[in-house]
Amino acid sequence: MSVNSHYYKLILLLIFCAGTLHAQENINLQVVANAKEANLLQKYKYNEKPRDSIGAANTIKALVKQLHADGYLLAAEDSVNRNQNSYISYLSIGPRFEWLYLKPGNIENSLLRKITYRKKGFEGRRFNYQELARIENRLLSYMENNGFPFAAVTYDSLEITGNAIGASMNLDTGPAITFDSVHVQGEPVVKSKFIGAYLGIALGDAYDESRLDDMVRRIQSLPYLRLAEAPIVTFQNEEASIKLQFEKRPINTIDGIIGFLPQSSRESGLLVTGQFDMDLFNPFGSGKHIGVHWRRVSEETQTLGLQYEHPNLLRSQLSFAGDFNFLKQDTSFTKRDLRTDLYINLGANKKLGVFTSFIGTDLLSTEQYKEATVLPDIIDFRLTMYGLNFNFENLDDPVLPHSGNALSISAAAGNKRIRQNTNIPAELYEDIDLNTIQYQIDFKFDQFLRVKQNWAVYTALTGGFMESENLFKNDAYRLGGLKSIRGFNENYFFATKYIQATVENRIFFEQDSYLSTFADFGTLKGFAEGSGRDAFLGIGAGFTLATSRGLFNFVYALGSSDSVGSFDFNQSKIHFGYTTRF
Repeated sequence: MSVNSHYYKLILLLIFCAGTLHAQENINLQVVANAKEANLLQKYKYNEKPRDSIGAANTIKALVKQLHADGYLLAAEDSVNRNQNSYISYLSIGPRFEWLYLKPGNIENSLLRKITYRKKGFEGRRFNYQELARIENRLLSYMENNGFPFAAVTYDSLEITGNAIGASMNLDTGPAITFDSVHVQGEPVVKSKFIGAYLGIALGDAYDESRLDDMVRRIQSLPYLRLAEAPIVTFQNEEASIKLQFEKRPINTIDGIIGFLPQSSRESGLLVTGQFDMDLFNPFGSGKHIGVHWRRVSEETQTLGLQYEHPNLLRSQLSFAGDFNFLKQDTSFTKRDLRTDLYINLGANKKLGVFTSFIGTDLLSTEQYKEATVLPDIIDFRLTMYGLNFNFENLDDPVLPHSGNALSISAAAGNKRIRQNTNIPAELYEDIDLNTIQYQIDFKFDQFLRVKQNWAVYTALTGGFMESENLFKNDAYRLGGLKSIRGFNENYFFATKYIQATVENRIFFEQDSYLSTFADFGTLKGFAEGSGRDAFLGIGAGFTLATSRGLFNFVYALGSSDSVGSFDFNQSKIHFGYTTRF
């Protein structure tokens, strides 16, 4: 036989197979019932042209399951007639069953109210085992979360009268289980007492399944550790013991640079400039956070920030955070802001808190105001704010997310008291109210979308709003720079209202290393009365390179705004630095 004849046979075989496959994709499914039940079947929708006979069989199974759910408990497929192009299923549906009664048996009334059981809901109603399953699941879920993880529901006193069913539901609680303790095994990354308080699990507490369900998510939100193995829960002597094993994540940072410049205001001597940043997470395995941030980039201006966070005060779900910021703005003014937060964890990824902020600002050089005819745009005042904040975080990684979202929002109000400066003419204060109410709202929403394995898109919406009869330059938000609006100098803008959007593409070439392109854009309102809107746009590119000891960052950015003008490559900004992690 020639080679060509083999080719012809192969082609004919492929054509035959293709025709067979095409035929299988057009099976006609027909469901047949007796004359009384045929009208009932018309109420149900199903795929009348399944892909193949297996798909037809699965369609019939789903239809029978739906009939059972609607109370036709005897519905079943009697026989099947199938061939190459059709699938005929003969169904018998039977009568529709109703509830005669469902008695609560040995279940207490107080427990029945908690699971929203109503006796009348099962008398003369269509039998629906999905509703029965919901009642049963609510009951078992309540027991699991209140110390009885081995509870079971049984039914007895079954009665069938015609098409009506009656039964009695009883609860076998099983043994009462309490938590023993949380044991940290392997490397002592955190103390067992802290992690137990953080998870809300204490010795002697009633067993609560919901706490275990949230446990992994809550641990994943801690940036300084990872689970080395899946949690292990063991039961012994009516006690539940939890065993956890962690590995440390190197996220503590110390970063600094120091410089010496000649002092322009003096004939001799050197000016010390630079910056220092330190963040310590989980010192001594206690879950605390300590932060120190200092910057001095010019002769007269410097900032200092101090942070302290103490989670789970006295092993409760209450946590405390303190934040102090100091600003010396050249020879104009100083500003102090002390904020204290008290917040409570609401589940695995939500926090609700209250805070108080004490703000004080004082003028430095005032000689130029002695002959002033209008009140200056910076002034001495004291402001005490009280507010609420809410935080939600659902990120795959709290340090460098690839997917998920996060929301932070706060609202505050307080009393502002303007202090008269003796070097400013007293008559300039006559037309203003020295005691006013000030309001402030701040929010930030972050969204991380993983488009592909190595491609993520980060978007953010940030905004702030402050309102008072008297707002001054030393009240205002300070925007601009690497962590705000890229492409502009640090703290270039002073604003009383702003909204900013960020879009950033990140192409990962390693787990924590990526190339990025970004755009920061939005609008703001200056602090001065009558100031118009200032639209801004910052664009650029950069990369982040993760090493065994830290992160190297490089960013090139250009900025444009109504007040600054269009893009100017001579004014482009380059940011780079290396942050050590340990």
